[in-house]
Amino acid sequence: MLSRVVSFLVRLLQVAAGFLLFYVVEAMITSAGFRGPNIVVLVALLAIVMLAVAAWRSERRPVGGLWVAGFVVALPLLLQSATPRSDPVCPPDHPPLTESYNCVAPGAPVVLAISAVVLLLSVVGAVVEARGLVAQMRAEAPST
Repeated sequence: MLSRVVSFLVRLLQVAAGFLLFYVVEAMITSAGFRGPNIVVLVALLAIVMLAVAAWRSERRPVGGLWVAGFVVALPLLLQSATPRSDPVCPPDHPPLTESYNCVAPGAPVVLAISAVVLLLSVVGAVVEARGLVAQMRAEAPST
């Protein structure tokens, strides 16, 4: 029972780290192009990796729960970059975005492709972990 509580808490912390990573990645994707990662991005990535290592060591599953943070980051980025992009790509030093002038950030197709791959890997990880949990629960259940 205690191991399941710890697993749940690790997943909850991975969700929080994933939301933090999504928040700061949003600031990296601007209408002027991609910005380099800052210290908050690196701290969020480190937290996600450390939590995945903790889950791996306690649950004996490689990349245990890493799918949680991947899902939290990839899904909103996929939805944002998959919206219709009929507007032109923002040129350097463009005028302010208004109702009459709008442009999209350069690299939106790259964000779409990367987030789609990460989301697919996250879904696969979730299915693998769910199957492992079901098998573990069956093994722990008393046989009648």
